[in-house]
Amino acid sequence: MRYLIKREISNYFSTPFGFVFLGIFLLLSGLSFVTYNLVGGNGDLAGMFSLLGSMSFMVFPILTMRLFSEERRSGTEQLLLTSRLTIPQIVLGKFLAAVLVLLAALAVTLVYVMIIGVYGYPNWGGIFASYLGYLLLSTAMIAICTLTSSLAENQVTAAVLSFGALFVLVMMSSFSRNLQIPVVADILSALAVTTRYDEFTRGIFRPGPVAYYLAYTGAALFLTVKNMQLRTLR
Repeated sequence: MRYLIKREISNYFSTPFGFVFLGIFLLLSGLSFVTYNLVGGNGDLAGMFSLLGSMSFMVFPILTMRLFSEERRSGTEQLLLTSRLTIPQIVLGKFLAAVLVLLAALAVTLVYVMIIGVYGYPNWGGIFASYLGYLLLSTAMIAICTLTSSLAENQVTAAVLSFGALFVLVMMSSFSRNLQIPVVADILSALAVTTRYDEFTRGIFRPGPVAYYLAYTGAALFLTVKNMQLRTLR
């Protein structure tokens, strides 16, 4: 699986996808840092992570659109599925490669933390909670995009499916607040992927939201494994 992860990360930066993702991610975070922290004088990164959380449904499809569709385009999917790696290992390897690229982008934003630490009055608890919350939200979104990528036959379809799925899951938060039907509203609230993220950006840490995002990620990866297993039977 280690070789698969290395290959996937290498593919990100031998094609434009990794650089496009990093460019958009760092542009959004940089603009937010300048506006919220340098101009606004705030000592946490709540503004940056609030913006990233709202815009992530646009950037993660770029990161994940080629995970499985590229294998199908190049004709290497069957070769990969019949290799010594099990399907869970293949899914997990591709997922972890995308998460590692995200971690590289987040590592760059630590420069903002250093600037706040040197020249401002940082809210360390709020900063830590924001990083943790965004990482949990991101892994859940990447897992969802991994699932949609496994369903698509080409990169464009994968990107459209991922964008649509994340957009609906993000908008469910608004739908659940405005809907007057109790049971349906509760279901939509449970599925709304950003509902529990707001607590982290406010510096609130509870085990419940952590478990929620871990379960969301696990469920999406489980469905991806099942889908890939069905493909081997066709």
